[in-house]
Amino acid sequence: MGLERAKIVALYARYLDRCNEHRFDQLGDFVCEQVSGSGATDGLAGYIDRLETVHTAFPDYRWELQDLVVEQDMIAARLIGQGTHTGPFDGMAPTGRRISTQELVIYRFADGKIVQCWGDFFPVVRDAMMAAADAER
Repeated sequence: MGLERAKIVALYARYLDRCNEHRFDQLGDFVCEQVSGSGATDGLAGYIDRLETVHTAFPDYRWELQDLVVEQDMIAARLIGQGTHTGPFDGMAPTGRRISTQELVIYRFADGKIVQCWGDFFPVVRDAMMAAADAER
């Protein structure tokens, strides 16, 4: 049985708060152990590892929810993210550049947790970093 819309919205808001607070050890409250999606590694540990990679490279990175569409057990979230590149990311040395991204992520929920997640964060960040470098030239 699916969650009510209001419960999914509230759950996602709490999840996003934990991500922005870098409290990844609490994501098991929101994401199932067997989560799958667009990442190279499935499972909660791989999911958290990808978020920790972001935090290492962009310690001040924050996501801000712009739009949220809820349809039964799925949501689509349009997010704006900002952070400063002070750590290694995807083979790139720290640049000190501040980037801004726009990202679309689709989630599927079951039993009150995220069971699937499809997003394009890493390509979006790479594009934003290239744009920031081009703007400096």
